Amino acid sequence: MLASHKMLGRILDVFRGRPMVVTGTSKLVEGEAKRIDVGDPLGDGFQFLLCRVEGKVYAITTECPHEGGQIVEGPMRDGRYALCPLHMYAFDPRTGRPQGDMCSKARTFKTREVGDECHVWV
Repeated sequence: MLASHKMLGRILDVFRGRPMVVTGTSKLVEGEAKRIDVGDPLGDGFQFLLCRVEGKVYAITTECPHEGGQIVEGPMRDGRYALCPLHMYAFDPRTGRPQGDMCSKARTFKTREVGDECHVWV
C-alpha cells in the first residue's frame, strides 16, 4: 500500500509542476516557523513560512487574510500555530485554518520533505 501511495504522489507531481526546493530543513526545529523569500522582494517576489509541526514540515503564506497583516517566523503559538502579530491571529500551517474562526483561512502549499530538503509547490 505504501509503494502505491508513493507512486500516486509522483504521478500527481507531474500535474503540479516542478516544486521549489528548500535545503537545510532538517535544522528546522519542532514548533518553529522559518520565512523563505522567493524572487525579488521589490518586484514579483513573495514569501512563505516553513513550519515544523508534529515532526512534519508544512508551508503557509506570510500574508494574513485579515487587513494585510503578516504571519511571522519564529516560535509558534503552542508549538503549532503560526502567528500574525497585528491582531494576534494564529493559523494552523497544516490546513491554513485560523485558531478560533475569527479570520479566513490562510493559503497553504503542498510540501514533501526528502532528507535535508523540502519540496514546496508554490
